[in-house]
Amino acid sequence: SHALLVHDLSHAYTARLAGKPPAWDRPAPTLRQFYDEHTRLRDAADLDAQRAYWREQLRGLSRQGAGRPQELLVETPTWGPKAGHIVTVTPDVMERWNRAAREHRFSRSSVFAAAYAAALRTIHQQDDIAMLMIVAQRGSRVLDSTFTSRISSNCLRVRFDGPEKNLIPAVQRSVDELMAAQDVAFLEMTTDPALDMSREVANSMPSFAYQDNVVLPLELPGCRTEEIVEPYAREWSGACLAEVLPGNGDTLLRVTVRTDLVPAPVAEMLAVDMLRFLEAGPEGLDQAH
Repeated sequence: SHALLVHDLSHAYTARLAGKPPAWDRPAPTLRQFYDEHTRLRDAADLDAQRAYWREQLRGLSRQGAGRPQELLVETPTWGPKAGHIVTVTPDVMERWNRAAREHRFSRSSVFAAAYAAALRTIHQQDDIAMLMIVAQRGSRVLDSTFTSRISSNCLRVRFDGPEKNLIPAVQRSVDELMAAQDVAFLEMTTDPALDMSREVANSMPSFAYQDNVVLPLELPGCRTEEIVEPYAREWSGACLAEVLPGNGDTLLRVTVRTDLVPAPVAEMLAVDMLRFLEAGPEGLDQAH
């Protein structure tokens, strides 16, 4: 809803500055309209087929990392102390990946997810890597114009010891399947009796977000505004989060960790390893992984 907030605030501020109340083209959707539209889209999905997919995809999922056991979810504080690290991916590095993406039909988000998986593998020393990929749920005209949150997350699993030896296509295929089954969230599957997933496994999952939503400039007449990028994700309560922040030139990689759950140096280690993966480029992928 960032774009909605910026647009409405700029519009209202400009009108008030001119001494008149803001006028709107049409009223915002009501909560009832939002609920009905959300229900309509969810009812149109084959939820049973999606649950069956996730039972197969999540079967045998192991704990991520071998650090100290984390508390049960009900005992883990929602917030805790954080540390973060940011690195910059230059335009020339991104252009090499963009060319490969156009040629081989994979997304930029899949490239960064693969880089994250490779970095986690280096730290965890395990070949079965899983992360929670944060996605915006399906939209429509009504949902897109409602000030709300449609963020959800689901498991992106990368098996380095599987039959698929080419990392990027394997990650892209998993991302495509994840998006097709996005109506059933990971949180729902953690309580599925058929999986019998332990709280420790569920709570060990690192998170990944490709933040490519359009960030409109906040235009307030007579004021100077600028976007501030914090050194860590202040709004995030999980143990570890890697974010990609694309820009007009450089792309930022930001890794945030909860230092009461993960050692603080892990943030820099993950960010540097991801950058190393990206700078090696698609040409060095087979040799490096």
